[in-house]
Amino acid sequence: MKEYKYSIDMPHSAARIWAAMNDYDKWPEFAKPMVTGIEVVNPGDEKGDGLVRRVNYKLPLGVRGTSIETVHDVEPGVGYTYTARGGTVGKIKLEKLDPNRTRLHFEEKVKLKWPLSWFEGRIQKFIADYNRKTMLNMSKWLADHPEYPD
Repeated sequence: MKEYKYSIDMPHSAARIWAAMNDYDKWPEFAKPMVTGIEVVNPGDEKGDGLVRRVNYKLPLGVRGTSIETVHDVEPGVGYTYTARGGTVGKIKLEKLDPNRTRLHFEEKVKLKWPLSWFEGRIQKFIADYNRKTMLNMSKWLADHPEYPD
């Protein structure tokens, strides 16, 4: 199992970032080309605890996959943890710096099944790079759409 973490300062309120992170119809705009689609299988409770999402993605060499992830430990407007069926665990936390600046903390422990586990280090680096890029893309998208969310 490989682990990585990072933090990114964003020029947006935590409320706007939280809204975008939970707007699964928008994810393909932030996460392309890695994430090719996302479907909410179960919405969970009123906070989002128990939400189950199916994330379709592509990796290098044309490998395509699906990650079934359950969201839990939700603190609305602050963060959550997700666990994939294969064992990968991720955490996202928003730290308010001021009304229009937020630090996003992201960590993930990647666990892959055989035969992908042979390439876990390389795949983890690819995933880490794209997850970071996704968060930067989300920040850019929010900057380009100052009306969001309305």
